[in-house]
Amino acid sequence: MNEAPNIVLFLGRFHPLLVHLPIGFLVLLVALESLACFRRFRGANACAVYVLALLVPSALVSAACGWLLSQSGEYDGGILRVHRFLGFATALLCALVALCHWRGWTRAYVVFLYSSAAALALTGHFGGSLTHGSDYLTRYALPSIKALLGRQSADVPRGAPHWGAGVFASEVQPVLQARCGACHNAQKRKGGLRVDSIDSLLRGGEDGPAIVAGNAAASLIIKRLLLPLEDEGHMPPKGKPQPKPAEIAVLGRWIDAGARSNAVADAPSRP
Repeated sequence: MNEAPNIVLFLGRFHPLLVHLPIGFLVLLVALESLACFRRFRGANACAVYVLALLVPSALVSAACGWLLSQSGEYDGGILRVHRFLGFATALLCALVALCHWRGWTRAYVVFLYSSAAALALTGHFGGSLTHGSDYLTRYALPSIKALLGRQSADVPRGAPHWGAGVFASEVQPVLQARCGACHNAQKRKGGLRVDSIDSLLRGGEDGPAIVAGNAAASLIIKRLLLPLEDEGHMPPKGKPQPKPAEIAVLGRWIDAGARSNAVADAPSRP
């Protein structure tokens, strides 16, 4: 993980807050210009110059903070590079929109305006993939939609698991993905931890291995899940969807059984 200076990380963490400003201003501008195409709302875009005065600086500052945030090392892979490129492209397009409006280049203004809106949509999609996982749009989609997109169902188990071959993929991984995957995946490795494979769990992150095979009570992931919600070490953080006791039991039984892909657990978990 990159050791970026604290000031870089501090300023970078303003990105999730600031990014909503240019999004709102750009959506507002597109809406006003679209309304102005109708005779009844011909003057709807009269305040476009003021919206642009807010849009361009906020877009540039947001993109800069996003670049600083990317230096944390918590994000990895091609999705980060695509999101970063699209973020700067969107900011540049917003600046070109303002330039065309100022110079009175109406046709170019319209082209760049709707191009920036399209770039914004793509940037937001890849940003969501970084923050919530690459399947955040399809995770709760209908089975027919998942099948159409080639996605496997990731429903969290609701009853006692059927321990046997492939138990990690069928029973454990869906729990980890639903409760931990948003912050600990291939694209975003908060604390240096990934939970998308057994090897990643055994390797752990900055605080050491996430699991101790054969001993759920000594496993850091179980300890964090069982901490009081108000404890700053509790995971998932307060405000995030919390795992159900049955889901924690699934993880505990699997760890106690040896934390293998085909682990068989006959005894209840120790926690």
